[in-house]
Amino acid sequence: MQTTKTIHAVLVALVALIPCLLVAQTPAIDSLTKVLSRLTDLEKKIEVLGELQKLSFNSDLEKSKAYGYQVVSLSKLTGNNLALATAYKDLGVSHIMVSNFDSSWQYYSLAKLEYEKLVQRSGSKDQSKILEGYAGTVSNMGNWYYYQSNMDSATSCLQRAIELSEASGILKAKANSLGTLSFIFMDQLRYDHALEMQLEALKTFEKLGNQDGIARSYQSLGQINCDFLDKCDLALGYYRKSLNLKKGLGNERSMAYVFRLMGDAHQKLMALDSAAFYFESAMQLAEKTGDKRLLADGLSALAMLWGDQGKPYLQRIEIVERLARVAKEAEYDQALCSAYLSLGEIYMEQGDYVKSKTNYELAVPLATQLKNYSFLSVAQFQLYTLYNEHLKDPGRALGALQAYLVSHDSVFNAEKFQAVEDVSTKYETEKKEATIAQQELVLQQQRTRFWFIMGILGLSLAGGAMLFRLTRILRQRNQEKEFLIKEIHHRVKNNLQVLSSLLYLQSKHIKDDAALDAVREGQNRVEAMGLIHQKLYMGDNLAAVEMRDYLHNLGDTLLDAFRLDDNRIKITYHLEPLHLDVDTAIPLGLIINELVTNALKYAFPDGREGVVEISLWKNDAGKLCLKVADNGVGRHGAPELKNSTSFGTSLVQLLSKKLKGAPQVLDTDGYATLIEFENFKEARK
Repeated sequence: MQTTKTIHAVLVALVALIPCLLVAQTPAIDSLTKVLSRLTDLEKKIEVLGELQKLSFNSDLEKSKAYGYQVVSLSKLTGNNLALATAYKDLGVSHIMVSNFDSSWQYYSLAKLEYEKLVQRSGSKDQSKILEGYAGTVSNMGNWYYYQSNMDSATSCLQRAIELSEASGILKAKANSLGTLSFIFMDQLRYDHALEMQLEALKTFEKLGNQDGIARSYQSLGQINCDFLDKCDLALGYYRKSLNLKKGLGNERSMAYVFRLMGDAHQKLMALDSAAFYFESAMQLAEKTGDKRLLADGLSALAMLWGDQGKPYLQRIEIVERLARVAKEAEYDQALCSAYLSLGEIYMEQGDYVKSKTNYELAVPLATQLKNYSFLSVAQFQLYTLYNEHLKDPGRALGALQAYLVSHDSVFNAEKFQAVEDVSTKYETEKKEATIAQQELVLQQQRTRFWFIMGILGLSLAGGAMLFRLTRILRQRNQEKEFLIKEIHHRVKNNLQVLSSLLYLQSKHIKDDAALDAVREGQNRVEAMGLIHQKLYMGDNLAAVEMRDYLHNLGDTLLDAFRLDDNRIKITYHLEPLHLDVDTAIPLGLIINELVTNALKYAFPDGREGVVEISLWKNDAGKLCLKVADNGVGRHGAPELKNSTSFGTSLVQLLSKKLKGAPQVLDTDGYATLIEFENFKEARK
């Protein structure tokens, strides 16, 4: 399940690893170490430490970091800002090589800041080194973004590095950036652009005489040929050229990447024993150099190979579990997600469906975070299969199927199916026409006419059968979609019911009357919205709310909420038969909830009896009219409110404005509010 992009990501680090290191041999390190011990001049000491920092990249990363920290300390002491910037940049490389991305970014940012300060100082004798370091740092930051799968930021940084290189005539950073851009184009399946970038990078490295860069370009050309053009024999030739150059440079980490790719090529050529040899060679070098990402890639490749070879389940599980551990240590989410999918597949083959489910469930959030919809689709479909066929859990099976349908491009698949069907129909039709034409040469005119008529009849029957089958499929799909939509409304209503219950439980512990009223009003608003969704999933029309039934239920709910079941206060209704769209029904229901609640709370104090009237109709101007009135004590007779926030009034104003209406208070006995809405939508019955 390892994707091509994963291989690219681990290769990209090489672009930043050794910008000036071509021959990192132990004798050179020993010689410089002896020189360092005799130096007293701080500037010369900084120069030697900087060289040791670079030379140690390939042999001992911890020593490389230690040398870098010394350079930072001495550079700050002497004010050597160029050495300081270079040390920061190389420390960023050291940290990214061990997947310490936070520290790597911190050092790259510090290096960029120092280089920018130096660039602003014109006339420096080291201007060429400054510009080269600055462009290299920007290129390294592009590589860092590539590791994080942030392609837009990666491309922006790499293009900026190329611009800086071309402006200053410094080609090394340009060539490195072109190589990484090639990987990005390969991820996007734009192979012509990838090949163009890689060939330009190769020419630039050859002009510079940069053997490490030439080796990397050969390596990338091999990838393009094997992974995307299916020319793995040709790719092996490029890989061998790259490997020979890397051996001469003594770059074991870079050699490990080539071994990994050579294993892939042999696996595609079905030379499985050779593939296993190269994968194991890559893993040995990865462990030796401490490159956990490369080790994870080697483990992933070997696990897939063992699956092809039919190795025992326990052996396969052991290697994939090791892959998961290494991926976690390296914070390598792509490899970790691949491990979970592999374990899910193996356990399903074994019949251990609980462990299979656990691993697929672990893969889903990782694939979502990575935006790897291929991984996500596989995990969700396998979860659907597990719940539906093995664990017998229809509810979770439906949920998994819904998630799978969202991530899976069903429209594209439908188009592909239709295209295949069209081609098949065309082929069959052409074959029949050819048969008829051949018969016309040997049969008499009457017999020819007979078969022609029969052919037309047969096609008509076939067309009728296909139309009938298509109609059945469409009806079935509509029923499935209707079921899913009803299920969604049902779940929303249930969630709102849970929220209402939580508010009710909370109200039991509130002593302050104002707070208690606020909680109860919130509960009523939640109930009003929940009724909408209940009507939708219980009704025949999933897009329409029948307002008469809804408002009668809403009124009864409010009377129950205020415990007015003694007929002291009655609600009367004057409602036209209206079916409203959900986007109109929800705000309208909340407005009516607020107005009726206000009447029930304040219009009938001291046990007074009365009537609340709800009217809803369309006037001659085509506007939706709402009137809520009561025969209570009116505005001036209502009890004085303490600690009122007027939230209900504000809510009515806001929701009315959404529907292009303005509340009007009518001068009548009691209290009445009239609102005419211009922005509303009726639903089809």
